[in-house]
Formats: sequence, structure tokens, C-alpha cells
Amino acid sequence: MKHLYHLIICLTPAFSFGQLLLGGSDPQQLVANVLSGSGVSISNVQHNGVLDAIAYFSSGSTVGLPYHSGFLMTTGSKYFAQGPNDSIGAGIKNNAPGLTLFNGAFAVESYDASVITFDVIPSGSTLKINYVFGSEEYSSNNSSSYQYNDGFGIFVSGPGINGTQNIARLPNTNPISIRTLNQSTNSQYFVNNGTGNLPPYNSDDQYLQYNGLSKPLTAFISNLSPGSSYHVILVIADGGDALLDSGVFLEEGGVTAGAAENTLDNFVSIAYNSSNQQATIQVTEYQEKLVYSVVDLSGKTMEQSKITETMNLDLSDYASGMYLILVEGSNGQVSKKVVR
Repeated sequence: MKHLYHLIICLTPAFSFGQLLLGGSDPQQLVANVLSGSGVSISNVQHNGVLDAIAYFSSGSTVGLPYHSGFLMTTGSKYFAQGPNDSIGAGIKNNAPGLTLFNGAFAVESYDASVITFDVIPSGSTLKINYVFGSEEYSSNNSSSYQYNDGFGIFVSGPGINGTQNIARLPNTNPISIRTLNQSTNSQYFVNNGTGNLPPYNSDDQYLQYNGLSKPLTAFISNLSPGSSYHVILVIADGGDALLDSGVFLEEGGVTAGAAENTLDNFVSIAYNSSNQQATIQVTEYQEKLVYSVVDLSGKTMEQSKITETMNLDLSDYASGMYLILVEGSNGQVSKKVVR
């Protein structure tokens, strides 16, 4: 069936080689035959929302999208994802309802939700989903306003999971939204895409219409029971109003399962002594591309550096509060929350 979707894309009128091309919008086919990758069996696909808000996409040479193709979900119309970025406020109210689950997770009233649910049986203990989040809200300074909070969540429930867990998060555990990911917060994961009136974004259709994007991200959850069934909810929604659009690009074949890959905790551990505010990152074996970060609750990175061996961190000059010490490397990540 994937070949059918490639055919649909080829028959879609192309305005230029670089522009994002859009095809079929059958949610069952998009999930079961496009998103499904190695090590997973997907069934019971359901869609809530407006069909015009979802589509198969082919990226061509679109800037910011490393995926050749995949599944696009938006909060308005799929066509507002296509570039160039020549509007300072592209979007549409498509009159889809919000989602209560989204409201609680993002602390905002939601509108125009695109919701996909399905059951998945993983062959291994780790489930992964690859995606890029984008939004037109970045154009209107709404990313710094608590009134608005467009976002994207991947909620998973099933054996061994306490309740329903949102696995669409930045490495510092922040959820994916315009408040937690923008030019001033977690900016290392943010890609500026213009404002709608700046070159080259507003004249080159290799750029998307959305004014900001995340870098490619991977949602993952480990310690699953291979062969058991898990329930997954994908949702992207407008938060605070139903005007400007947001979208998420899910990689074709990007839902996969396999053996646990986060083996970094076999070689790296983090300890914290609250009596003297000293943290120790213990490295028992050299790991390539090892980086540590200290992040506050707002997502601001307080310090970050490469690390090759055991080291001590002095947090005594930090303001009182909770921090996340995160160590990332080629074999995964290790983190520890500390209270200063």
C-alpha cells in the first residue's frame, strides 16, 4: 500500500522541486502502512478531527525536514504547511474540538485537535517515534505568552506503564510546545524559519510556512513487554485559541520497536550530596560524544560541556529550586533530578 501513496504524491501538482508535496489523507492507511516500521504490529487505528488537517507528505528538498516522506498532522489545514513562508499569520479554524487529555498535559484549553489512536504490539522492549514539530505561532511572539500553547503529545498506556505517559519530550523532559521550545527556551532544539516577511524564507518554497520548527526528535519509551499490546494517542492541538496553525511531521517508517538501546547507565551514574550541593558524574568507561547539562525547571540550560571522565559539579551558587542533571552520549542518556 505504500506504493499507492507514492503514486498519489507523484500525481499531485508540483509547484517546484523543493516544495513540500501532499497526498492521501486516509488515516488508517497513513498509520498502518506509512508510519509502521520495523518491530511493530499496528491495529485499531482511529482518527478524530478534520481530514483536511492530515496528509501523506513528500519533503523533496524542504529545509528543516530530514525525512523523505511521512505523515503530517496539523491544527488547521495541511496546505498551510506548504511554503514559502510568505504570511505572518497563516492558519484556519477548522472547528474540530479540543482534547481533554491535551488540556491537562499542557495546562491550556485546546482547539482544532488532530487525534490519531492505535494499538501497537512491539517485538522489543523499546518503542520509538520520530518527528519534527512546527508552528506558525512563533511569528506572533505567542511562544513567550502563557495565554497560548500549541503543542504535540504522544501518550502511551499499557502493561508496566503507570497510567498514561506522554513520551513526546525534549531530552530534559520538557513536553513539546511553543512555550517550552522556542528561540529563548531550549533553543538548542529550535530552528528559526523566518517571520513571514523575511528573505529567503518568504520567497523560496524550500522553506515551510511555519515560522519555527523543532530539530528532528525521537520519542521513546523503554521497559515494555515484547508481544504485549499498548495503546498510543498522537495529538496536536491549538492551545489558547484556534487561529494560527501548528503541525507535526512523522517520519515514514518512524514507529519502530527493538531491544533497549539506552545502555549508557551501565557506564555513567549521577550522585548528589545535598549537604554540600555537590554532584558527581561517575564515568566508569570512556564513551564517545559524552555531554552533560544542568537544566532548570523552565528548560533553561545553566551549564553544558563535553565530558570524558568522572567529574564533580558545584551547585552551591545556584538559586534554590529543582534542576535536572542530564548526561547524553552515543549509547543513550542518563538523568537525575536534584533539589538545591
